[in-house]
Amino acid sequence: MTPYIIQGGLIGFLLVLALNILNDNGIGISIVRSCIAALAFAFVARWFAKTMFSELHLSLWLQQEAAQQEAAQQAAAAAAEAAETEQGDTAAAE
Repeated sequence: MTPYIIQGGLIGFLLVLALNILNDNGIGISIVRSCIAALAFAFVARWFAKTMFSELHLSLWLQQEAAQQEAAQQAAAAAAEAAETEQGDTAAAE
């Protein structure tokens, strides 16, 4: 997750610095505002990455749970079918 935070901070810094220079603000205030923007963009990037990874993990977990439930249902259906076949064979033998 660290690369996302670093990239977010760098993008924020460069974006705000470029906008301040284009608006003819002083270099000192431009640097200060850019540093604040870098911090803010880094926090937003961290939040976004954390949310994205947790949702992806949840999605993967739900897919695995659904596959396990489907396998269990198929096994139960196969067991029920085998029991019915066995009962039919026993009734036919009598």
